[in-house]
This record gives sequence, structure tokens and C-alpha cells, in this order.
Amino acid sequence: MICIGYSDTKKDETIQEFCNNNNIKKVFILSPQNYFFKCSFEPHEFVEYKDIIRYVYYYRLLQEINNDVLIVINECLQTKNRNDLTYNCIRNFLNQTDKQIVFNYIPIIETFDDFFTLFDFDTRSKWKRENDPELLSNCEIKINSVNLKFNRIDVFTDRKTKKQYVKKKNDLIDNIALKDPHTIPRNLLLLAGKTKLKHINPNKQYIGRNNRFKLDNMVTYKEKKYPCKYTVFEFCHDHIDFINFAALSKQIDIDVLVSDLKVDEWYFNRYVIWAEEIRRAYAEIQQRQERT
Repeated sequence: MICIGYSDTKKDETIQEFCNNNNIKKVFILSPQNYFFKCSFEPHEFVEYKDIIRYVYYYRLLQEINNDVLIVINECLQTKNRNDLTYNCIRNFLNQTDKQIVFNYIPIIETFDDFFTLFDFDTRSKWKRENDPELLSNCEIKINSVNLKFNRIDVFTDRKTKKQYVKKKNDLIDNIALKDPHTIPRNLLLLAGKTKLKHINPNKQYIGRNNRFKLDNMVTYKEKKYPCKYTVFEFCHDHIDFINFAALSKQIDIDVLVSDLKVDEWYFNRYVIWAEEIRRAYAEIQQRQERT
């Protein structure tokens, strides 16, 4: 069973119900540490995502997992690589039992194809490397949709800043050579950040790529928790970092500072398109499930 968009409380309730109905003797929860949650079923054991590939955990779990054990794969969609080593270790655990629950707050990283990593987990990779949506009828999927909404707050720059931006962009292009072309928007975004400083409200909380401006009300995308409502000062480059922020903060209605520099426009549009891709993924999954 794949469960999308569940709260920690709902995850615990789902595990309890499953264990009661299937005479489960133990639960292993594979999860990034930031996503550990209170599990009422005993005995249970959390295995941190980064430890899954370590021999001391990997071989012990292979010995302990059987059909009396439930494996919970919690927020483990951490890379687009469907053949990632950690994913392969998880698949080997799943071959030891037919009892599994897959939890993920958002079902994709960038495109609908990413969902098939979760599908692999729930079907023990019977159709590994296939991305046919028709296959989704082969597993049970429950969805609590997380519809991200980005609210634009425009920030206008002066002529001097625009000239600095053009010069910086040309310098980066001239020196790109064989470097990753994504270094260009990453570096231009640093310049765009300076233009937004005067729009910082000391009574609000912000999230940015880093806290290079040493602001007390600024956090980054690498925090372990997000207890407040945050305005996006600048987007992170990788969607997985934003997914982790969204999943930990549970914030879906998000204000964003957007300067009139083209790099800010590019990032904002990129994330708006991505939010629509998530909505399309929900629609695709629900459509296939309704046919079963």
C-alpha cells in the first residue's frame, strides 16, 4: 500500500490498523532521521535512511525480516535514480516479506516517472524500470493531496542593479567552459538576493539557500524542523530540498519574494510548473485507480 500526503498521526494510525489486521510481530521503519515519528506499535525499530546500506544494518535486517514483519518505507524518495544503491537494499528487504507500507508526502521529485520508485517498493520491483501508468492498478494507493500554491510578491530593482546583473551573467557565460550550466542560475540568484534585503520584515520568518546575510529570521533548506510559517526569500535549486521543507513544515500556501531580475522569474516559473506537475501526478494516479 502506498500512502501519499499523510500526517505523522495518520501514519501511526495506518500502521496500527495494518498490524492488528495482519498479526504483525515487529515493524521496521526505514526513514530519514528528520522524518522519524511517534509509532505506537511495539516492538518497532527505526532504521535511518543513511544506515540502510551499512553492513551492520543491512545483513541483520535480511536475517530478521520475514512474513511476520511489516516494513514501513517512510519518505525514502530521496533521489531520482531508480537504481540507487539504497533503493536496491530496500528492495532486498522487501523480498523477505509481503507486508509493506510506503509513505511519501509528495509523490514525485520532478516528474511523474519518479512515482514509479514508490511503485517498485510496493510491488517488490515486479515491473522494475517500467513506467506505464496502466500498471498502477496493481497496487493500492491512498492519497491526501498536497497542492502547493506559490504567491508572488514582486520586488523591483534599480537600473544599477540591472546593469550589475547583466555583467555578472555575461561573465558567468564566458567562463562556463565544461562546468555544470546550472552554476549560472545558482550564482545569479546570489545577486538577486541582495536586492530583496530591504523587503525583509523583521516580524516574519524567511527561508533561503543559505544565511549569508546573517539574519535572525532566516532559515535554510537544511533544517531539521520548521515550526513557523515561512516566506521564500529564494528557492533552492534542487526540488528534493524543497520537498523536504514542505514535508517537514506542512506549509502549502507559500509567499515568495520575486525580483524583476530574469533569474528570479525563471526560478518562480520553474516552481509553479513543478506544482502543476504534482497536481497532474495526483490526477493520473486517481484516474488509474478508479479504473480498478
